[in-house]
Amino acid sequence: MWEKFPIALNFSVYVFNVTNPDEVQNGGKPHLQEVGPFVFEEWKDKYDLEDFEDEDAVAYNMRNTFIFRPDLGLSGEDFIVMPHPLIQIMAIAVKRDKEVMINMISEGIEALFKPTTPFVRAPFMDIFFRGIDVDCSVDHFAATAICLNFHTGAVKGAVKVNETHFKFSLMGGANHTDAGRYKVARGVKVNRDIGRVLEFDDSDELSVWDGDECNRFRGTDTTIFAPLMKPEEGLWSFAADLCRSLGAEYEKKTKYAGIPAYYYTIDLGDPKNDPELHCFCRDYPDDCPPKGTMDLTLCNEAPLIVSLPHFFKADPQLVADVDGLNPQEEKHGVFIIFESISGTPLSAAKRLQFSLSVMPVPEVEVMKSLRKLTMPLFWVEEAASLDKTWTDMLKKRVIKINNIFKWMSTIFGACGLFVSLYMLYGKNQITTTNVTPTTEVNTIEKH
Repeated sequence: MWEKFPIALNFSVYVFNVTNPDEVQNGGKPHLQEVGPFVFEEWKDKYDLEDFEDEDAVAYNMRNTFIFRPDLGLSGEDFIVMPHPLIQIMAIAVKRDKEVMINMISEGIEALFKPTTPFVRAPFMDIFFRGIDVDCSVDHFAATAICLNFHTGAVKGAVKVNETHFKFSLMGGANHTDAGRYKVARGVKVNRDIGRVLEFDDSDELSVWDGDECNRFRGTDTTIFAPLMKPEEGLWSFAADLCRSLGAEYEKKTKYAGIPAYYYTIDLGDPKNDPELHCFCRDYPDDCPPKGTMDLTLCNEAPLIVSLPHFFKADPQLVADVDGLNPQEEKHGVFIIFESISGTPLSAAKRLQFSLSVMPVPEVEVMKSLRKLTMPLFWVEEAASLDKTWTDMLKKRVIKINNIFKWMSTIFGACGLFVSLYMLYGKNQITTTNVTPTTEVNTIEKH
């Protein structure tokens, strides 16, 4: 079960369709329309397993496989208008971090894409999985320099079609492919360590952030948790795609299918005002992401911002900068309902939004008038809930064991009480016996 997860997760994608692209191109406020869900089955498995007996550890490669289920949501052929994931991301990243190259990149963008708009309009499946065309047959120095990154595999999400053409998608390149090599504790010697991430891609810590706390691995890979965890410990897991560990915090007691459980939630915090999160700033205190967000630039070199959907629990100004958002805890919060005796998540929903840190780029004609803001692109929900088959098994095994422990505790407690009372009674008897003769002797002596 641990090697090949027996339950498919529900993976849903919601896209923010821009309904006024021409106005936005000329500096207007974006009007967004949420389109979705586009539903997938997500299967997780591990392969190339290797045991390390002396370390009580196991190494493996993780893999996620997505199977589209149009019968559970939209067809995937719905047309979406959103910021062009190559033009805008490329231009903004270079303008912000490598400005000396922006003139060459702008020429390359013009030669490759001949853009009349900074947006792309295409079916959902083209943008996210099938890919949009990139023609690298153009005979232009700057275009060739950009295309070199496609040929070397430096552009994540690009798939080679032939010697001169590529397909680029936001998620297709990650489907059924290696998601990194993990080394985790097996928990045979110390059960509290089960699943704890020891290494990722042969490193015992990250080298992304400016601080040990942010680079440290905490928790598991999300596929297993230790039993008998206390609520105050939180539920920690390492998210490789975010280059960080995330901790879910205990909120309240609850029940799921009659099983007593704990309810946990996640908040991305405030990097500027929380000392433990300062290392997630690009340059503290002058360049920190807003409250409730995370800047992925140092993680994947793209000007992307992560938050909860609709900027839930984030800086209210982010919501005000665009039209069409309505953050709600029920729809946009992250939660885990956790059974602590077995260490089993009974129901969970991980929801994350990816946005583009937009800024005007005067060197690219179609981007010269853009507003500076955080533009929501899409959000995903990764969810699973145990059905009756699994909850019945938990009730029979875990709850039965729990009840046995309770009865054993009661019986042993009662036995302990009886033993204590007996010993106390015996001690009193001995004391009484020792006192009585002395009293009699004193009485005789007086007479």
